Amino acid sequence: MTRSAATAVTTALSALALLWIIALLARDDPSLTGAPLGMAAWWGTAVTLVLQSVALLWGRHQVTATLGCVAGLCLVLAAVFPSGLFTVTALPVLVGAFLAGLTGAWRDVCRWALASGVLVSTAHFVNGSADGRTGGWGLVMQALLQAALVVGLPLLPASVIAAQRATRAAQQETLAAVTRERDAKIGEAIALERAAMARELHDIAAHHLSGISLMASVVARQTASAPGEAHSGALEIRKQSNAILDDLRRLVGLLRDVGHQDEGVKTLATLPHLIATARLTGAQVDFDLRSDERRKPGAGVSLLGQLAAYRIVQESLTNASRHAPGAPCVVTVDDRDPRTLRITVRNAPPGPQARPASRGTGYGIIGMRERSALIGGSFGAGPTDDDGWETRISIPRESGHHLPEQFT
Repeated sequence: MTRSAATAVTTALSALALLWIIALLARDDPSLTGAPLGMAAWWGTAVTLVLQSVALLWGRHQVTATLGCVAGLCLVLAAVFPSGLFTVTALPVLVGAFLAGLTGAWRDVCRWALASGVLVSTAHFVNGSADGRTGGWGLVMQALLQAALVVGLPLLPASVIAAQRATRAAQQETLAAVTRERDAKIGEAIALERAAMARELHDIAAHHLSGISLMASVVARQTASAPGEAHSGALEIRKQSNAILDDLRRLVGLLRDVGHQDEGVKTLATLPHLIATARLTGAQVDFDLRSDERRKPGAGVSLLGQLAAYRIVQESLTNASRHAPGAPCVVTVDDRDPRTLRITVRNAPPGPQARPASRGTGYGIIGMRERSALIGGSFGAGPTDDDGWETRISIPRESGHHLPEQFT
């Protein structure tokens, strides 16, 4: 059962129950209805109440016009069967006025409420005149008061509820728009970050393939006296390497920014230069390298992993200078674990006289998380116990993957 059907049925049952109670009371006090009434008046009132409730049901799409229809049925009953039972018909009018104020347009509600008020006051006047209560201006005032109470009073709470609903709907629409805008900005930030990673991936792949091509050419020269099949295979390696390099440049080069100039592939070995550059801007940055003397720092970590670590440290230092200017910062590279390289960038809270930048968008963290996911690492960032900030990244080592020293 729909809400409108439930409202109509409840209104009909309530009105008929009220009419039945009046009938029971009228047995002991016939003056309750003003005068003894025949069955026609009772049945006429019951039919009117049912018709009013049906009008509420069928008018679920035109609630304002339904109010006028319900009020018009009151006038019909007053003209055909005037009696003290007329007052019961006010209940469906009350419900109709409330529904109109709750769901109807305010301009239509005002127009139909005025028309319904005229119908209700006219019906009350007609019923009172035919019922023998000819009080002149007193009856007119009663009719106007009846219209104000039956039609005007329910509109007050209904209009308040309707206004609250409209406010909530506007807030939800605004929130949805803000969410869409935020998602669009996040998508744009991720796309830009992935484009940057594509540029850097191109440089790394070019670095590897250039080395392969160089090695193949050396092999070709060194195997001049070897069987011809080995010589041809070496030349084929060089040919295929150059072809892959050209194809990769054409494919990924579409994502490169015009005029972009890269200073070269960034690795863990270039972190000290990055920190020195940050110090030149006045930042207090310390570098703590915890390495295993048995192997070279960063051994087993791919160039892509080292590049991701470099970019994350770079972004973390930028965020520290923006949100905690003047605060000491420590970059820790823990290279002692044989399976994982861990890097931590931790900055203290800003000083009392510092003016940190406005709250960021969070896109930098999204980019760092994207980079970490690209290399299969784990990323974490958040406030510290002393109200500072810490960024953490763990990069797995690629066992068995070691480039010759001259190509790293």
